[in-house]
Amino acid sequence: MRIEFNGVDKFLATVNPKIYQKALNRTVNDIGAKMKTQTTKEVRRTYNIKAKDIKQFMQVRRSRYADMKYQISIRSSPLNAVRFGAKALKKKGNVSVKIKKTNGRRIIKRAFFAKSGALLQREKGTQKIRAVSTLSIPQMFNKKILEEAEAMAGKEFGKKLQDNFNFYIGKI
Repeated sequence: MRIEFNGVDKFLATVNPKIYQKALNRTVNDIGAKMKTQTTKEVRRTYNIKAKDIKQFMQVRRSRYADMKYQISIRSSPLNAVRFGAKALKKKGNVSVKIKKTNGRRIIKRAFFAKSGALLQREKGTQKIRAVSTLSIPQMFNKKILEEAEAMAGKEFGKKLQDNFNFYIGKI
């Protein structure tokens, strides 16, 4: 994502370049943190997952004076269904899971909780056991969520830069 202004950044850079660099770095970090929060909330609006579970797989590299960029990388393997509110039902061998908030609970037959906390399922007709896997965290971040985050960043960046510049000018 690239954000440009009509002369505002050039004006601020000529007034005091060191203060402009500090303000820009702080602004990039502030907007990056807001984007992380907003995307997490948007994913949680669709999927029945805790914010802690999403943020656990996000790796953030904050802006520095040398590169001036904020990076969020998301990596995960498919998650076990226990992270989506799995509940044991009264009927033995049945577990219900609610993955999306818009859909109802799904019943998984021949399933049980392991001592490690994972949800396991016995394959039909055999005694083989496999983990019940669902989607991964990067699959939850769709194009719409990322576009909304970029729009928010573009809208708030100018005001935040001005506020941070005024903050550092006031410290002189």
